[in-house]
Amino acid sequence: MSVPVFVTQEIGRTLVDENKWMPTVTIDVSQSPQVADLARVHAIEGIGDVSTHAIRQDDAVVLGVQMTSPVQAIFAVAFSFAQHREFLKDVAEAGALIFATTNVENAIEDQPLWLSVDIDGGALLETLRNSGDLRK
Repeated sequence: MSVPVFVTQEIGRTLVDENKWMPTVTIDVSQSPQVADLARVHAIEGIGDVSTHAIRQDDAVVLGVQMTSPVQAIFAVAFSFAQHREFLKDVAEAGALIFATTNVENAIEDQPLWLSVDIDGGALLETLRNSGDLRK
């Protein structure tokens, strides 16, 4: 089974409620139609079963996402530990991450569906701590 791995393009925050900002990563899913369609499927069918895991090798932190319902899907996003360390800590603390899969400049007007996933924050923090560069 081939797992699509996306490279982080941009990081930021998305306002999801009046006073709630969620960590957001932009990825290019144009070559992966199944991943591109996940936000629509989850908007119609509900969140379903999602699990996440993270590994670190050298400067790369790879966050894996696996869904078993309402559809089966698996993908991963690669981050640079040096560049995204604080952002990844924010993701772990929030326990969620939004995957922006469309043009962010048009988001206010277009109001696209983006995929929001619950993240195993404890496991992500543990992965970051085990790297030896993040203090408890």
